[in-house]
Amino acid sequence: MQRSGYVAIVDDDASVRKALARLLRVHGINSWNYPSARAFLEALPSHMPDCLIVDVNMPDMNGIELQCELLNCGVSIPTIVITASDNKSIAASAASLGAAAFFLKPVPRDALMEAINSAKKRHHMHTQNDFDRSAVVVSWLDACRSVQLDALFNLYEERATLMSDCDGVRLAGRNSIAEYLKSKLESKVASAFTLDGMTLTGDEFQVDYQGCKGIPARIHFRFSALGKILHTRCGLLPRSDLIRAVG
Repeated sequence: MQRSGYVAIVDDDASVRKALARLLRVHGINSWNYPSARAFLEALPSHMPDCLIVDVNMPDMNGIELQCELLNCGVSIPTIVITASDNKSIAASAASLGAAAFFLKPVPRDALMEAINSAKKRHHMHTQNDFDRSAVVVSWLDACRSVQLDALFNLYEERATLMSDCDGVRLAGRNSIAEYLKSKLESKVASAFTLDGMTLTGDEFQVDYQGCKGIPARIHFRFSALGKILHTRCGLLPRSDLIRAVG
């Protein structure tokens, strides 16, 4: 299957498909729209998109099930998952299946376009040394949530660095980062480290999640070529995004 140089939009809501297609057209990107996951799968043998935008809540086959079907068929397409549901398990499922980004509706336009461009660029530059960044992020969240310090330690490069805007902390070296994270995890609330959203921005992975105290936070990950975490920068969710998330 050869790439057709377009973005596929899969959503059972015609108004959403139309709005997304119009946004992409403004940015000079062609799109093909599909009202269901089945319709998209039927078109795949002759039309392989550069990127896929898929809604979660659809009849017959939902967006998460479509991700699974593509993986089972050995088809690799950078996938951006969108949903109107704030169910935290949806974001975790999308991430574990390798989603390039995850957004709640209404989808932020600028962030979506950045995610599309980053996903397409990364896919075209795919090499044998490439790795699943979203899977590393999910492992990091799981390790923090269950306080598995050894697993967390092993996700970092030995020369990794960490910056925390909340605490004014600047750390270098995996051991120093491990001690800092250990102190934070000892006082975390039950809802901490649940995934709210994620997107690939350039060479960084931006993740919105519930912080140690249950307050919306944002962290940026940068990775080494071997798939280890090379740099993390964390802080509270920007006020403009927090208002949108609450509202």
